[in-house]
Amino acid sequence: MADRPIGIIVSEPKPLPGQGSRASGNFSTVWFGGAHQMVVEVTVDGKIDDSIVFKIAEDKSGGDPVRADNVRNNTQLSYIESNSLYIIVKQCPPNKNFKVTINPYVG
Repeated sequence: MADRPIGIIVSEPKPLPGQGSRASGNFSTVWFGGAHQMVVEVTVDGKIDDSIVFKIAEDKSGGDPVRADNVRNNTQLSYIESNSLYIIVKQCPPNKNFKVTINPYVG
């Protein structure tokens, strides 16, 4: 993995207040550019967690398309270029925020 992550996001374990499914604020991957693949690292309290499963959706008017589904620790994804991505939790330990670090995949 490269030294500089594409993004670091802290997500709630459930939807944010007033939201149907969104569990994080928006994050961007656009600044990075040039990556062809990304790899995801998921941690809780600084330790890798393989049990958390989530989607990455894109905030768009008229409907939010899911850009990646069944994402978990060590998932490799094609590069998603967007200024308005967010996390939808599918499976997560209750009452534990988690950190998602998206790194460029160097394989």
